[in-house]
Amino acid sequence: MATFTTFDYCLFVAVLLVSFFIGLYYMLKEKFAKQESTSDDILMGGRDMPVFPVAMSLVASYMSAITVLGVPTEMYVFGTEYYLVAFSGLLTYPITCFVFLPFFHNLGLSSAYQYLELRFNSWTRYLAALIFAIEMVLYMAVVLYAPALALNQVTGLSLSGSILSVGAVVTFYTSMGGLRAVLWTDTFQTFVVVGGLVGIIAIGCTKFGGIGEVWNIAQQGGRIQFFNFDPSPFTRCTFWGLIVGSFIGQLTIYGANQTMLQRYMSISNVKNAQIALFVSLPATILLITLVCLSGLVIYAEYHDCDPLLDGKLISRDQLLPYYVMESLGGVPGIPGLFVACIFSAALSSISSCLNALSITLLEDLLKPFMKYCGIVMKPSAEAKTANILGAVGGLVVIGFAFLSSLLGSTVLQIMISVLGMAGGPLLGLFLMGMFFPCVNAKGAITGMIVCTVVIFWIVVGSFVYQVPMPTLPFETDGCDIADGVTYAMNKFVMNTPDISIPREQIGHSQAAHGTETDWSGPMVVYRLSFLWYPIVAIWIALVVGILVSWLTGWQSEKIDPKLVYPVSEKLCCFLPYSVRRKLNCFRLWKYNVRGMSDVLSDDEEEEEFSKLKTGKLETARLLPPMSRRMDSFEAEVDESGISQIT
Repeated sequence: MATFTTFDYCLFVAVLLVSFFIGLYYMLKEKFAKQESTSDDILMGGRDMPVFPVAMSLVASYMSAITVLGVPTEMYVFGTEYYLVAFSGLLTYPITCFVFLPFFHNLGLSSAYQYLELRFNSWTRYLAALIFAIEMVLYMAVVLYAPALALNQVTGLSLSGSILSVGAVVTFYTSMGGLRAVLWTDTFQTFVVVGGLVGIIAIGCTKFGGIGEVWNIAQQGGRIQFFNFDPSPFTRCTFWGLIVGSFIGQLTIYGANQTMLQRYMSISNVKNAQIALFVSLPATILLITLVCLSGLVIYAEYHDCDPLLDGKLISRDQLLPYYVMESLGGVPGIPGLFVACIFSAALSSISSCLNALSITLLEDLLKPFMKYCGIVMKPSAEAKTANILGAVGGLVVIGFAFLSSLLGSTVLQIMISVLGMAGGPLLGLFLMGMFFPCVNAKGAITGMIVCTVVIFWIVVGSFVYQVPMPTLPFETDGCDIADGVTYAMNKFVMNTPDISIPREQIGHSQAAHGTETDWSGPMVVYRLSFLWYPIVAIWIALVVGILVSWLTGWQSEKIDPKLVYPVSEKLCCFLPYSVRRKLNCFRLWKYNVRGMSDVLSDDEEEEEFSKLKTGKLETARLLPPMSRRMDSFEAEVDESGISQIT
């Protein structure tokens, strides 16, 4: 196998230096600025960021090292069906763009969880922020572990050394440079990743005579499969799980995750934030396409001699780095380009999440605690605290990264499981706040806690009991004699009860112990596909939240209309007034907000409408978008030239 050359190290170090100097530049810029930096400058980019770097950062947040390493492994082991996840974004992005993004952007908050305090109470905010912080630490730990595994394979650097080096670099420029450094390094790193994948695919396909031959080899090996319409949620990957399940799973990230919402709010207006989100969609689809193609190239190379069964790997998550070094290592610069690609993907994702973690800890946990203690921090103190929180968060992530190696599944499944375990309950909480005004704080907190416990129980159980995952067949006919001996030894080990082996090398975890698990009855819940975790979490949260709210008297306190999404207005806005009145659109909205004190009777609405027409806006309680009289009033305003009503 090829080793790193001087040229490879130069490419690798160049990527590190560019990221380092971007962070250093923004750190010095903030330090020597005429105006004293605030936490808003560091964590929100001053809310004046341009569209392009934000769009690239949105891509980079999705493009983790887990994506680059895990998706090729998915193609190799389970086939191409996972590629359908790219098209679930066609559902996720419009919903995010026209529902969640403008809703939160118009509130002008620094943290998404501030909304929960306004809508419910402070304890809801603290609990949600704590769950998000735990989610981010676990997610970043897995993301940090994945490239460390790759670097360990291709450079010989120890796993612990890789984790420490990657973690130290990203912690420095994220905590020191703030969001501006994160966005611009994300932009640079996105191009590095795409360039690295294109190079790997192009050289690999040339070896086989083109992408067509690679496709034929994969098809003969049974890897080309897209449409499994099995409705069972216990089947690992199906059309429904990849489209519907991934749609909800992505919505937990794009619609109700501080990492993404922070990027939307770093742009000054809603329109530009929407443009940034839509610009990132084709770039994200391109990225998924490239990582899937790289998986097919790897299968074409090893279709007749699986390197894991051949004893060359300890985990199939090492397939891509092994392929680069073993098959493409002779091409000058390719190993260095690959390591730079993996390193960039890791840096971009961790920096985005670490920045979001810092602002959540500062705004949602530390500042409320300081306020409770009667301590008010100056803007400069807040800025320094934000830097310290970023550094401490990085150290905690490094510690948890060492624990990731103890999990027995592929890094891709671990990542999606972690996001579903915490992201689902949080999305359910935001949905209760936005679309169910009748839900009160007791119902919201209870729903979130119950669904978090249930999903945590299911996810942990699936790892503990090592649920079997049927894989596609692997061949060893093309291995040489020495490899054949290794393969025979692997077969001996797999059938020896007292020897511990990686999970991927056996069909069932219990095979190593000579027992079979009965997956019927209560045990069947552990076989639930990881793609359905967010949907199950949301349903549990909504059912429990609404039920508890009903038992405790619904929402009785006044709610600011801005904190509730106007469902009936949006659904009926395209209909004429007469049709809307017949359909009782506004009555429907009033039913949805039955607990709000601002809901008026017909007589009260007439009185308030008169106040509105006579200019007594400060005394009017009428909710303009939802009033059944507003159509005619808006027409009068247009005709008379009265200034816009706000």
